[in-house]
Amino acid sequence: MRRRRYLAAAATGLAGALAGCNGLGLGVLGPSGEWKLRAMPADPEASDYTCTLEESFVTAHPNLETALSRAADGERGSWSDPVYLDAETGNELGADMADYCKGGFRGVYFYDGDAFFVSLIDRKPGNGKGHDH
Repeated sequence: MRRRRYLAAAATGLAGALAGCNGLGLGVLGPSGEWKLRAMPADPEASDYTCTLEESFVTAHPNLETALSRAADGERGSWSDPVYLDAETGNELGADMADYCKGGFRGVYFYDGDAFFVSLIDRKPGNGKGHDH
């Protein structure tokens, strides 16, 4: 458990976002403990950093699967309807994505033949910890 907390903090602190100004954000762990997850279709060439999300990884994270599914028929530049996560689930997803994607963020995520931006942010931006571009 301590390792996961460290990884979540390191992953979010390291990048500060799952995309930052490239269009996706992973807010730093905030005191609200509530997270908003969403995705949008992306230009596959939008970033030099990419990560392919295998089916087994996505199905192990049903909230991520839901967000990607919602975005699959969307338009570039339009976020999918969000999925709201509790603190533990949001922290775990952030840490697992950092591990799976080798700590890299700010990129394009490929899943099921499509390219996406993914955003995981603190729901209460008034605390100054989360952001979304």
